[in-house]
Parts: sequence; structure tokens; C-alpha cells
Amino acid sequence: MYEDPYASFLGIALQDVYEGHATATMKVEEHMLNFHGTANGGAIFSLADYVFAVASNSHGQPAVGITMTMHYLKAGGVGSVLTATAAVEKEPTRLGLYRIEVKNETDELVALAEGMVYRKKG
Repeated sequence: MYEDPYASFLGIALQDVYEGHATATMKVEEHMLNFHGTANGGAIFSLADYVFAVASNSHGQPAVGITMTMHYLKAGGVGSVLTATAAVEKEPTRLGLYRIEVKNETDELVALAEGMVYRKKG
């Protein structure tokens, strides 16, 4: 149900999903590095965006992202396994707010994001 060609291309693997929550992992590969030799922010954002999409659509009602803000707190290197978890924070009828954490294999916070979705009718 949550097949995403772009996420598959990046090697993102969905680990867990239940209503309002999702967790996925991604191993940082050579082609995901920036010119500093660390994980490109776009790759980290893509992992966070994927769990945000899955969590927000796990309620059985179509939801589309309308904003997402990310704070990068720690660099990731080649071979790092990043785990992103999204959880619903506020879930009114039309707008949903989600908190997304990206951590490395030693449970250090790499990035923190907040995203809002618009829930479509039907």
C-alpha cells in the first residue's frame, strides 16, 4: 500500500506502521554524500518525508503534505543506518501535525522535523 518508487530507489525500508505512526530505515551510501563527505540533507529529508507520508496516510483518509520544516543536528556518514519515526501530534479534521525524528544507529538525533498535512475528503 505504501509503495514509493523514489523511496525504493534510495533503499528506504518501511519497518513499522500503525495509525498515526511510521518508522523506516535507510543506509547512507556513497552516492548520497555531499561535498563535505557526509549524508546529503536531501537524502535525510527524503527519509523523513517518506515516514511523514506513510504516517499521515495511515488513518484511512488521503492526506497531502502542505509544509515541512527540518532541523539538521548531526552529520551522517557512509554506512550509517538512519531510522526515521513519524508520530501524529495534532489531528483535527482537516489539518494534521506530525513530529519526525531521524536517528543514527547509536540512537543520536540526526534531524528533527515537523510536518503538516491537509486531509482530503473521501
